[in-house]
Amino acid sequence: MTEQEDDIQIEESYWLTSRRPLEMLVFLVPFILLYEICLVFVLRNDQGTITNRAHEWLVRYFDFAIPEEVGLSFPSLVIVVVLLLWHVLGRHSWRPAWATVGLMVIESALLAIPLVVLSRFVHELLPMVGQAEPILGSLGPMGLIAISIGAGLYEELLFRMLLFFLVHTFVVDLLRFSSLIGTVVAIVLSAVLFALYHPPVGPEATYTTARAFFYISAGLFFGVVYVFRGFGIVVAVHAFYDLVTLFAPD
Repeated sequence: MTEQEDDIQIEESYWLTSRRPLEMLVFLVPFILLYEICLVFVLRNDQGTITNRAHEWLVRYFDFAIPEEVGLSFPSLVIVVVLLLWHVLGRHSWRPAWATVGLMVIESALLAIPLVVLSRFVHELLPMVGQAEPILGSLGPMGLIAISIGAGLYEELLFRMLLFFLVHTFVVDLLRFSSLIGTVVAIVLSAVLFALYHPPVGPEATYTTARAFFYISAGLFFGVVYVFRGFGIVVAVHAFYDLVTLFAPD
């Protein structure tokens, strides 16, 4: 086998292993644990717990089936259970490729760069309404990190994993369109709903062209990343983007 063939084999191996459920779970466990710890010790105050609306919606939607002691941790359990079931049903190896997990961090950081550049470009060209919610100003660095991770985990769980499954199933299994059409419809619909999910904040309280353009573009970008690189990567890309946005100077 030539050196070029070795490189191709390594590249294909990472492309596949980074989309396997066990590697995704191992990759996401630190994100999940940090967020759950911050829910208790950082994001909780006298008025309640600060979290994102996707997280709240998931908890509220399944409120009838959630034991009280599970509470806000239920969406995290959903991620863990889904990935474990996927792993078991796929009969994959229980030995994760640790090198793959490390490379997933690097890939996610690199994939977040285009979105950061687009955000800065749109912000400079057409100032966006209220990029940060006022309540975030009361959080310290750990709180902002937790909010970024939570957005990555639960917005991607809602808008990519769950919505893609429902739309793809409806379009392909019920309407009998091709898998490609089902995927395209899921990407576009999730992007539109993702944009509507981010309402304007600030004194004007109105959508702007820049805000609509950016969030639809971001939704399309996350959808493509989810399809080609999997749930683990898209969660981290989303979280890394939010981290840069919250900590970077205006």
